[in-house]
Formats: sequence, C-alpha cells, structure tokens
Amino acid sequence: MVFFLIGFIELLQMQEDKYMLYYISLWVGKIAGLLSKMIGKSGTSIPGMVALKIKPDLLGHLAKQVDHIVLITGTNGKTTTSNLVSTIFSETGEKYINNSEGSNLISGITSSFMKETNLFGKIKDVKYAIIEVDEITLINVLKYVTPDMIVITNFFRDQLDRFGEIDELIKKMENAIRPVKTKLILNGDDPFSYRLKSLKKDTVYFGLNKDAYEFEKHEMSDSKFCPDCGQELIYDHSHYGQLGYYRCPCGFERPFIQYELERIEAEPFVSVQFKGDVYNSQLKGDYNAYNLAAAIACSIEIGVDKEKIKRGIETYKLQNGRMQTFTCNGYRYTLNLAKNHQGVNSTLSSYLKDESEKQMVLFLNDLGADGTDVSWIWDADYELLNRPDVTRVICSGRRAYDLAVRIQYAGIPKEKIEVYPSIQEAVEEATKLPMNSYFISTYTALEQVRTSLERHPNVKQEQVQRSNEA
Repeated sequence: MVFFLIGFIELLQMQEDKYMLYYISLWVGKIAGLLSKMIGKSGTSIPGMVALKIKPDLLGHLAKQVDHIVLITGTNGKTTTSNLVSTIFSETGEKYINNSEGSNLISGITSSFMKETNLFGKIKDVKYAIIEVDEITLINVLKYVTPDMIVITNFFRDQLDRFGEIDELIKKMENAIRPVKTKLILNGDDPFSYRLKSLKKDTVYFGLNKDAYEFEKHEMSDSKFCPDCGQELIYDHSHYGQLGYYRCPCGFERPFIQYELERIEAEPFVSVQFKGDVYNSQLKGDYNAYNLAAAIACSIEIGVDKEKIKRGIETYKLQNGRMQTFTCNGYRYTLNLAKNHQGVNSTLSSYLKDESEKQMVLFLNDLGADGTDVSWIWDADYELLNRPDVTRVICSGRRAYDLAVRIQYAGIPKEKIEVYPSIQEAVEEATKLPMNSYFISTYTALEQVRTSLERHPNVKQEQVQRSNEA
C-alpha cells in the first residue's frame, strides 16, 4: 500500500497541468487526513504532509487567497500568543484561519489553510490568517507567504541540534525576512529580538516597564554581549533571562517601547495594565505577561478595538498543557510545557510560590520535535528544588536517567529522586501521594502526560473562572 501511494505521487508529479496538480493535491491530502482520523490519529498535519508531496508550493497558492496574514514565532510563548490573538480576533466576528490544533511546521500550516477550501480549492469569506510558526520553519514559509506582520516573542537557546546557537538562527531569519515587505512586532526587552532592527522594517516594540513587576532572578545563561560591537551589555534593570533594560557604550540600547505594560498582577491569574486599562486573563505564570503584551500589540496593530481585546483575553482558557490545572483527591495538579532552560526556570518560579508540601514530576524526551541535544538541562536552575517542601522528584521520559543525574547534581537528596521512564507509570505513581503535584514536560511527552491525567479516574479538569470583581 505504501509503495503504491509513493508511486502514485511520483506519477502525479510528472503531470504538466499545474492546476490539476493543485486540485489533486488538495483532494488526496484531505482524504489522507480523513483516513488518519478514522484510525485514531489527530489528522491535523497529515493533509498538508501528503499534499505537499504532490505539490510542494501548495501553501503559496492557498495563502494568496487570504488578504491578511500574521505570523507569530519565537522561542517561548508563540503558541499561547497565537491562541490569545486568535481568541481576541474571534470577538470581531470575522472568519479566520489558525493552526491552534495543528503543527507549527509547514505541513501543519498548509493543513490549516486546506481545511478552509471547498471542493473547488477556493477559500471563501476568510480574509485573515493568524499562524504560529516554528522559528526555522519561518524561513521556508516566507518563500511562499507574504505576511502583513511578523510577531517575534523572544529568542532563547533552544534545540541546538536544529537551530544552532542564537546568533546562527537570527542570521538565518534576518536573511529570510529581509526581502519581504512586512511589519515587525518585536520584544524590545530582548536584545536578541532587537537585533532585527537592522532590517529597517516598519517596526513596533512591546515590553514591560521596569516597575511593572518583580520577577524571580536566575543566573543569565544566554549571551550578555552587544550584537553590534561585542562588549558586555550593561543592564539598568533585569526582568528575567536577558530581558530587561540593556544598553552598550556603542549606542545599542533598549528601544522606545510603544506597547509597554505598566503594571502586572500574577495571583491568582495574570492581569496587566496598558495605558491605564486593565486586561484580565485566566492565565497562570507571571511570564505570561510577555505573551499578553505581544497579543495586545498584535491585536491593536491588526485593528481590533480595546473592548474586544479585553473580552478575548478574559475568555481565553488554556486547554493544551500550558499551565493546565487538574484536581486529584482534593489536591491541585498543574501541567506546563518547558522545552529549554528558560522555560524550566520560569515554570519553577511559578510553581514554587506554593510553599505547601509538594512533588515535582519531570518529563524529558529527545525526539526530533524536542531537540535531540538535551544538554540544556544543565543550564536550567533545578537547584531551586532543593527545599524541604519538595518531598519527591519523579523523573520520566526517554531521558529520565539523564534528568535524574542532573537533579542529583542540583543537590536534591537521592532518597527524594525516583525514576520511571514510562510516562504512564510516572503519572500513576504521582497520583498515589496526597499532595499538590507539579508536572513539567518537554514537547513530545506533553500530550501523553495530559491524556494520562485526563483519563485517570481520580483526576478532574479544574474549572477556573476569574471573578469579575475589581
């Protein structure tokens, strides 16, 4: 069957009628997606994967049918920011395309556009597309798509086997963006993102006022050096990581921030203030202030009015393992994705505000989507777990033993560390202790962890709702 399908695709590629190839790629892709769902798979990226085998430039033909395209990328926060902007945009009543349920690789993005086509390959009544894009995938996507704007949340060291060091990644992205006429929405607190000023595009910046909030400080693991001259950057104020008020004697310094949050409240949910207006969310984790800043900036630049932005932010609920909460026998279970050192540090800072007795359940995979190089765990501040109220640390996933070694080197006593490579077994073991439990997972383990929690007979999805009271 597989050989037949490959042969059929090769035969199709020999056809000279590009319009016929366009239609056939759509039909075959849609059928493949349907078959995928019938055998129990999600089917979200399969349509695009198959269709692109037949017509590699299919995304370009689909994207031309949509008037306005926004691409959202960056190391951390792109999924939450993209979903926030989509929820905000839904308040306008306009139809739009979004890949919230699919992949941020080119196959998943293509699938999202394909989903809106009719039998004749037309996308009707859809003027906007809000698309999350993997950083490296952006380079390929820009060959076929001309976005109105590109939002970049931040740059941290991540998946070194795929991206290389930050300098290498940024140079590749600069080369891809340079010939494209687009607006940039950048994190002005991030000196790496600010490097893209060299492209001389129409650019606006988002960020946080230095008095907005006091984040927990960690040792800066990423470069502290000026990208223009190589001198060490001077920080007048640091939020976390390399984000903050930076400057260099050569003149490289934090730009004027058009979308600067004035105040942040983090408990029990994150709320932010911009130009005197308060935007309440149901997000947990103080680092989400940056995602809210990016979403507010993007939405205003799109043209969404203030009240719709407020309603969209307030109604958005996480259901994808990003600070998703459950209850088990009266105790709270919280799950979050963290795929690099900064993600782990930010998540731990949020989790450890709970001073009650607790256990940590950590999952580390090394598949392609995670990054096969897991050396980043030595940059994460797991030393924070060395405190009396953390009674147990469970290590799980394909690299569970590597993680356990790192935890031991962080000073956590051996008797507190348990290793269960099986994700299902780790979740089962965690539910046996009556205490608050905090789960941190890399990308490919996340869905299995979330599903295991949702299907466990003693675990319930926590129903949270922000009060409307001031």
